[in-house]
Amino acid sequence: MNYKSYFLSGLALTQFILGGVLQAALPDLSKMNILFLCPEDWSAAAIGVYGNQQVITPNLDEFAKTGTLFTKAYCQNPVCNPSRSSFNTGLRSDTTRVFSNADKFQEVIPDWATTIGETLKSHPIKTYMIGKLFHHNWDAIVQSSAFDGMLRAGAQEGYKGRVIGYSIPKGTPPNPPKSWTYTSDLEWDAKMIEAMKVRKELWANAVKGSEQWEEGRSVFQTLSAELIGDSGDIEERNPDGVKARVVANLIREHAESGKQFFITYGSSRPHTPLIAPKKYFDLYDPSTLELTEARKELDQDIPSVAKRHGRNWDIFKIREETPEQAQAAIHAYYACASFIDDQIGLMLEALEESGQADNTIVIFTSDHGFHLGEHGMWSKISLFEQATRVPMIVRIPGVTVGATCEEIVELVDLYPTFCNMLGLELPHDKLEGISFLPLVETPDLAWKKAAFTLCRQGKHLGRSIRTKSHRYTEWIDYVDRDDDHATVRFTELYHLEVDELEQVNLANRIEYAPKRRELAELLNEGWESALPPRQLMGAITLSQHSRFFIFLFGVMSKN
Repeated sequence: MNYKSYFLSGLALTQFILGGVLQAALPDLSKMNILFLCPEDWSAAAIGVYGNQQVITPNLDEFAKTGTLFTKAYCQNPVCNPSRSSFNTGLRSDTTRVFSNADKFQEVIPDWATTIGETLKSHPIKTYMIGKLFHHNWDAIVQSSAFDGMLRAGAQEGYKGRVIGYSIPKGTPPNPPKSWTYTSDLEWDAKMIEAMKVRKELWANAVKGSEQWEEGRSVFQTLSAELIGDSGDIEERNPDGVKARVVANLIREHAESGKQFFITYGSSRPHTPLIAPKKYFDLYDPSTLELTEARKELDQDIPSVAKRHGRNWDIFKIREETPEQAQAAIHAYYACASFIDDQIGLMLEALEESGQADNTIVIFTSDHGFHLGEHGMWSKISLFEQATRVPMIVRIPGVTVGATCEEIVELVDLYPTFCNMLGLELPHDKLEGISFLPLVETPDLAWKKAAFTLCRQGKHLGRSIRTKSHRYTEWIDYVDRDDDHATVRFTELYHLEVDELEQVNLANRIEYAPKRRELAELLNEGWESALPPRQLMGAITLSQHSRFFIFLFGVMSKN
């Protein structure tokens, strides 16, 4: 064994020891409350503190000054249901078997998989799911999520045009969890419900592509695209506003009782339809809003599959929007972002006023990003940076304030991080994320080599990795998703340090062949190969502990 090998081995061991010391320096988090904020479809690029000079998000901007801002956080699948299934179970899409919004989470996940809510039941902490944390199939979610209190605010099929009270009843039995629903009395709610009924009837016996199927899609799409602009309500009556006030009330109730809480707040906005109270549209002059610089005509050598489903009928009824329509869509998206920013401010204010801020961990993120015209695309369902990158801000009282972390983290890491914070044993040794808690105190600690993301585009499945400097993607046939030797149909390689908007595909350029081979090898080795050495030994699971010694032995054996 040469000196270099000794050095590398010693460095890995030093990282582990140092990491243990750093983590030990953290205050006792097991008695702290946790407030988990997870709005839908919020692009990191549409938040002021992430560099956007146009959007108005003062509450998140100030919040970031009190915690750690992660600049390279990524989802495992840029679609609502797959992403939420992933971080709620701590498993990646190829393990959950949830690749699209059509896949029913409760029916396809492995029998041994558990959810965040289920694991939290082993801790004496009151748990609440307010709004959207899972994607759909509400009855199954109620049965399996194991939260003490649940509230769903939004359009219900039993629409009666009335408002159900803002406060949650006390004394709710923990098993089974009880749900409360809120329905708005807005006109568009009633229209949407009617559209969904029409679609359901037309699709009942229709074959995909048939006249009935196309008519059902058209009815729903047309209405959805029309829902952009003023929602016609005030924030106190808006479903997302109601949910925020429920959370604020819960925070105050727990301040009085002294009981520890874990509360999730999942807003529907800025997901489409892009509607919000008028006051938030009035914050902006749409004529001053700039369109993206990532114009589709500047894209070079990008395969069509990479952009196939990027256009979203939730926003436009036409194939090619005009610049004025694009500007209106950006205006509406920013208004929705500002609206939710205010709701976050309301909840953070409740923490301060109730004296709970110094005893509450706050984590803000989203399920995936959102295109705002980049590459001619809108919404999600792509493997570009706009859809895969998510915002993430973490505040732990008494720890680093106003820090920025440029290390790579993933949404699948949330589950083990929550367990790490609360001192809980992991439910099993098969979780596919790792706790990023050490990064909150030491943001420059060497961490993951890459983030791994999957995305289904019609008949193809894209497998992508994002390192600090590059993104590499392979597209295979979806039917071959479990085949380690599946034929790669298309490849992409972007150097984001010089091509931030990913407009020049370098995969077929000879001078980049070594980089392509390097990243292809990392992609095929899988997410475990990208773990930091200290984490391989770092007290997350026994299997990870064992992998470190295997790694270390391998280093020594090679030399």
